[in-house]
Amino acid sequence: MPLPDSVASNPAAAFLPLATQPPLARIVRSMLGAVAEPDRVIVAAAVSLAADVRTALASEDLAAVCVEPVGGLAQRADCLGAALEYLRRASFSTSHLLVHDIASPLAPADLVARVVEGMRAGGTVVMPALAVTDSVKAVDGSGSITATVDRSVLRAVQYPRGFTVEALAGLLEPGASEDFDEIAAANEAAVPVTFVEGDPDAFRAELPEDAEFVEAILASRPSGA
Repeated sequence: MPLPDSVASNPAAAFLPLATQPPLARIVRSMLGAVAEPDRVIVAAAVSLAADVRTALASEDLAAVCVEPVGGLAQRADCLGAALEYLRRASFSTSHLLVHDIASPLAPADLVARVVEGMRAGGTVVMPALAVTDSVKAVDGSGSITATVDRSVLRAVQYPRGFTVEALAGLLEPGASEDFDEIAAANEAAVPVTFVEGDPDAFRAELPEDAEFVEAILASRPSGA
């Protein structure tokens, strides 16, 4: 999971407790079910965040998870590259990996399992997505509606996303921009993307603004769910 330097200016995105458990811990726990050992979960964090990440994980009994410090500009592409470099040095070998995002703290374990199954079925890049059900309008510069967009061809894409190690390495070209997106890069490179069914809980949350909304969802669930 990449934690670029931009998270340092908004630490709530990773560390704000949501019903007592921060997003970082929630995402790491959802990923642990997909790996054999906890050191196969990699949090690639900017140097400015690495110590806080280790402290937060240790406080949640997740100290065995790997925290890989990322120097330099520590943009998203840099973090993904650091995670790949860790895998090259690791004592274990792997051909596939999952990329998660701190903005999807409620993405459930069964969504992770669907992405993994998509990779086992031969997917080079696997991404969860949901059909768009809201009415979508196109507007001009003044805010006036100019058209109704055909939502039948629209999908809301989510995390986690699966990649072969080879495919992700090929997408991380030197000089990647700050707003690098691995799926956009895959499309540009004509790498095939396989879709699996997404999950409403894998929505994107902007923290701390959406904290009350996320906590209301958690509060509505049965105890222990």
